[in-house]
Amino acid sequence: MSAGTPPGPASTPKGETRRRALLDGVLAVLEAGGPSAVTHRAVARAAGVPVSAATYYFAGRDDMLRAALRHATTAWAGSFDRLERASLRNLAETLVRYAIVERTSALAQYELLFAAMRDEALRDDAELWYSSLEHVLARVGVAPERLPVVALGVDGLILRMLWRGDPADVDATGRLLGEIVSGRVDPGAS
Repeated sequence: MSAGTPPGPASTPKGETRRRALLDGVLAVLEAGGPSAVTHRAVARAAGVPVSAATYYFAGRDDMLRAALRHATTAWAGSFDRLERASLRNLAETLVRYAIVERTSALAQYELLFAAMRDEALRDDAELWYSSLEHVLARVGVAPERLPVVALGVDGLILRMLWRGDPADVDATGRLLGEIVSGRVDPGAS
């Protein structure tokens, strides 16, 4: 549970369902209007619940943003962790689904990562995103000493996919991931 979440209600099935609906509402509001658009009223409207539910589960904007970032990051990492085997192909499929097909969480996460540059209260949760990315890359087989640079490359790839919608298919994404992971440089480029 996030800070500001009362101890009891979210532990009931109805409470957990309502809290998840509110988190999805935060993501929808973030996608449409960015972090400044996140208010109890806007989130409640997007979630289809009374405003009092939003104020009951979340103390304020920062609490909603932190919880949404955690929720989206956990869902993204969990989608990869559920795979039977980890491979670049699996990662390419996950990235296409994340950044192209079901892009709401990805857009929300990046909005929150940018907000964390200005808002120290979001930094630990933003760091969770990068830790989960490195965890996923380690499962694919990236050597520990290459994790930071490969994570930077994949982060850039995700931003490009969100911004340009390219690459939009698994094969093209897999080829780019292969280049990023291998670290090959065209010798003729120097």
